[in-house]
Amino acid sequence: MKFLAFVFLIIALILEASLTTIPFVLLVLLCLLVIVRENWLFIFAFAFGLVLDLVTFKALGASSAFFVILLFLVLLYQSKFEIATITFIFFVSFLGSFGYLSLLGYNNNIISQALVSSFIGLILFKLLQRLKIHIYG
Repeated sequence: MKFLAFVFLIIALILEASLTTIPFVLLVLLCLLVIVRENWLFIFAFAFGLVLDLVTFKALGASSAFFVILLFLVLLYQSKFEIATITFIFFVSFLGSFGYLSLLGYNNNIISQALVSSFIGLILFKLLQRLKIHIYG
């Protein structure tokens, strides 16, 4: 599963750094955390956040800190909410995308970008759920 997560994060990093401002790395990390619930994802979040900051020429560590804090909050609330649901993924990806885009200073159509991110997060969540079932079978 670590190799599959690494491949998805590399693809998300390339898409986010070159094509769009939608936080694909954040969405992949969130969906992986909800499905797998492993601590090694925090290391991936920190490392890919640093690489993302380097390739997009942002303040070094801002993305890493945001990714790690958001993933920590999701795991913190797993005892209060059922986190492996479509509703939870939708709202957390919306709030996470909105917060991340606000942190980086994007002001144009931030609500619509967060909504698109939420729908992409739902699609990615369903895809990763099916892949996990097929891998662990």
